Amino acid sequence: MEPLDFTKRIVDFNRLLEGENRENYVADDVRHWRAVYMDLVRLKEDLLSQTREHLQQVPETQKELAGIDIPFLEAEMQRLRTGLAFWESAQAGPPAF
Repeated sequence: MEPLDFTKRIVDFNRLLEGENRENYVADDVRHWRAVYMDLVRLKEDLLSQTREHLQQVPETQKELAGIDIPFLEAEMQRLRTGLAFWESAQAGPPAF
């Protein structure tokens, strides 16, 4: 992946996960993506917690961690929670129009 592509994706907080399709899915997809999002939310919560703990232990990291890492992780958490909420409310197929 080219660096420019990576930077575009990393700041796209509306992006879906690779292979995720919210327009056409079945019950197995709902179970799969709920589990994937739950796992990612737990992982990011752990990272955020560890980052905050580290900030307390090494105050010299304040500018970097509090100014860049924590806001990024919080935005990423919001994206993941939105995805999880979608799959938790999903039925066995896409919503009828």
